[in-house]
Amino acid sequence: MTRPDRRIYRQTDDGGVQLASSADRWTLHDDHVNFLPHVDPSRLLRFDAELMPFVDDPSHQALVIIDMQNDFLSPGGWTDASGLDYQKCREAIPGVQRALSIARERGLWVIWVYWHNRADLRNLGAPTLYSFKHRPDQVGIGEELEHGPVLTEGSWGAQMTDELQPLMQEDDIHIEKVRMNGFFGTHLDQVLRTQGIETLLFAGVNIDQCVTSTMEETYFCDYNVVLLEDAAATSSPEFCQQAVVFNARNCWGFTMTTQQLASAQPYCPDSQ
Repeated sequence: MTRPDRRIYRQTDDGGVQLASSADRWTLHDDHVNFLPHVDPSRLLRFDAELMPFVDDPSHQALVIIDMQNDFLSPGGWTDASGLDYQKCREAIPGVQRALSIARERGLWVIWVYWHNRADLRNLGAPTLYSFKHRPDQVGIGEELEHGPVLTEGSWGAQMTDELQPLMQEDDIHIEKVRMNGFFGTHLDQVLRTQGIETLLFAGVNIDQCVTSTMEETYFCDYNVVLLEDAAATSSPEFCQQAVVFNARNCWGFTMTTQQLASAQPYCPDSQ
C-alpha cells in the first residue's frame, strides 16, 4: 500500500491538496500554500504573496542578490556608457537595502551572485559575447571603459555599488558567474543543498536577464522561487519587467514586496 505522504493530489486531513510527495510535498489550500506541512507550525510564517500567500520556515530561506555592480548601477559604468538608463537599475537599491535588513534580522543566508569574468575572456563563447556586442563599435564584456574593463574580475565595474558594500558581511556567500544564469558553471546548487536552503528570495538587476534566468533555473531545480518586486529593476523597457513579474507569479513561483516580506505573521493553521 502506498504511504499517504507519497500520494500526489490526495486530499489532506486539513482540507488541502498534496503537491509532490514525502518531505518535498506542499499542501495547496483555497487561500494559501504550505511549503512545509510536515513541520511544526510554530516554526512557520505566513507571507502575503501573489498569486497566493505561502507558509514557510525562514530558516530555510536565503536572500539572493544578483549583479548589483558598478557596471550596471553607477555613472560611468557599462550600462551608462551603452546609452541605457542606469538610473532605472538604481531603483532596486532601496529595496535591496530593505531586504538585507530583514534578512539580517531573521538570520537568513545572504547570497551575492555577480559577473566576474576572466581577463582573457576564455570563459565566454561567441554567442554570449555577441549578446552584449551587436556592433563593432559597441563596448562588450572585458573591453575597456574609463574605469577599466567591463565586468572583469578585480575591476571597478565588477565591484558592488557603494551603497551596498558596507552592508556585506564576512559570512555571506559569494557566487561568481560567467553567464546570466547564476547556476551555470557555479557552485550555487551545492551551496543551497548543503546549507538546507529551499526558498530563494530574489533581488537585483537586470530583472529580465540575469535575475529571470536564475529564477527559472531555481524553479527547474525544484527550489521555491520568490521575487521581491521592489528590490529588482532593469534598464530595459517597462514591459520587460512586467513580463517577468507575470511569469514569476504564474509559472515559477511567487512575488511580493519587501513590505510584505517584513510583515510576515506566525502561521496559525486553525484560524486560516
